[in-house]
Amino acid sequence: MAFFDRPHDPLPPGFPLAAVDASGRPIVEGSRVRIPVMPHWLIHDLPVEDVARLRSVEGQVLPVLEIDGYGYLWFGEHGPWFCLMPTEVVLESEAAQSR
Repeated sequence: MAFFDRPHDPLPPGFPLAAVDASGRPIVEGSRVRIPVMPHWLIHDLPVEDVARLRSVEGQVLPVLEIDGYGYLWFGEHGPWFCLMPTEVVLESEAAQSR
């Protein structure tokens, strides 16, 4: 499901981000990934309530809703809520998913 249009302008150097997790394993839309910790760049200037809501998903396994044109992974229950860089998550193994 595409929530975001592809960028029309040339991407900055380093983009799109490689769709690989912190261990170098490939990620695709629908992959289930663990979010070990919310990165500082995402929460450093948000209101306390938003930080608490984001921190509540730390350690949880969530599906990747979309990988946007820049390579960011988008998460949310009913639509895009927040994004992370692929290297900030850990792909869940198939064995862990079948438990």
